[in-house]
Amino acid sequence: GKGTQCRMIVEKYGLVHISTGDLLRAEVSSGTDIGKKAKEYMDNGMLVPDQVVTDMVVSRLSQPDVRERGWLLDGYPRSYAQAQSLESMKIRPDIFILLEVSHFYHFKTAYIHCTGNSRF
Repeated sequence: GKGTQCRMIVEKYGLVHISTGDLLRAEVSSGTDIGKKAKEYMDNGMLVPDQVVTDMVVSRLSQPDVRERGWLLDGYPRSYAQAQSLESMKIRPDIFILLEVSHFYHFKTAYIHCTGNSRF
């Protein structure tokens, strides 16, 4: 799936994998200001606002390992507004890859995970 493709790209090119889901969980568990904001929304069953997610991503993109090795963003931007936020800060990827997986693949993968039966 997508996660496997990300891992392969990161390993091949030595990039830093930045997953918004992983970042959110790390920020919340660390109790950072961004994490506290995100947790409020998550605890109320709401989506974390674009600006909070963008702040989190930009913070990670500014760290030395990312600046030295380059980055692969996973799960961001998810909207035009998020993409515009990056663009307004002059943060632009060198390459953009869109990975799409069919609904059948998701169903088949879920079936195999649930049943252990790979004969489909």
